[in-house]
Amino acid sequence: MKILKQKILFVFFVSLVFCGEDEKYTFQYDFDYPEDGTEYIERWKNEQEWSFDVPGIGYVKYVSSWTVLSQYLGQVDGFYKFKLTVTDMETDNRIGDINLKDYYREALDGNPCYIYVKIDGNGSIDHIVPVDPEDDYLQESYEDSYMGLAPKNYRYPFGRLAQNISTGGSWTESDDSLKFYISMGGPPSWWWSKAVWNLKKVKKKKGIKTAHINAIDEIRAEMNIIIDIYDERRVISGNATGKRNVKLGWDVEKTEIIFARTNVQLQGGFEMDGETFSSKLYYRLISKLVK
Repeated sequence: MKILKQKILFVFFVSLVFCGEDEKYTFQYDFDYPEDGTEYIERWKNEQEWSFDVPGIGYVKYVSSWTVLSQYLGQVDGFYKFKLTVTDMETDNRIGDINLKDYYREALDGNPCYIYVKIDGNGSIDHIVPVDPEDDYLQESYEDSYMGLAPKNYRYPFGRLAQNISTGGSWTESDDSLKFYISMGGPPSWWWSKAVWNLKKVKKKKGIKTAHINAIDEIRAEMNIIIDIYDERRVISGNATGKRNVKLGWDVEKTEIIFARTNVQLQGGFEMDGETFSSKLYYRLISKLVK
């Protein structure tokens, strides 16, 4: 009889394990934004870095860190409207020992903008408008910060196919013709990608049930880089391909991203001053939701 009880208990615990493994998750913002606008506020800390080698110039590095306050303002003419404000912007841009200023990016600090997301759209940002019309010159900076290589999606952060996913499950998502800037004041760059997402595990720690999600992304980019050295402008153009690796944490109960880490490695052929060369480019972005 004792052996029979032990077998019954064993089968019970095994069934619990398999039931837990069969739990499925949907990764999208499933709440309706409140109409009065004041209930939804986020604060994000970000660190970003671009680096690459240029023959005859040297090792180029663009580093920046900043905080973004995002406040929902309600629904306007078929759009969700948000107010985003950058604070604590710091930059450290260098070619070797030469310091490069990025006036456009630094000018974002304290100058907010409105972003608009279609209510019946795919959740991506439709357009951006400066709060102060005199900040129109910062349009490229706003677009790079919020619509660049790691843009936020306000409805489907991992695509529409991220539904009913079990641990170990995967799905794909593609992006087409997205605009970004490496340095401000010049033409934009463009990128295309196809990512395979995977739900690695779901773990509860400190009262937060977190889904850990990874992605490997195949990227193709058309790139334009502007470098100002002692007021001398150099233009670098070319094409590159490579991979993007993404790791994110998703709060299952609050249905929101709580951290994201993005690393990109690209390699391609470029032209500067009529000369061609090959180079590798590295990009890193770390974002964390803070109280």
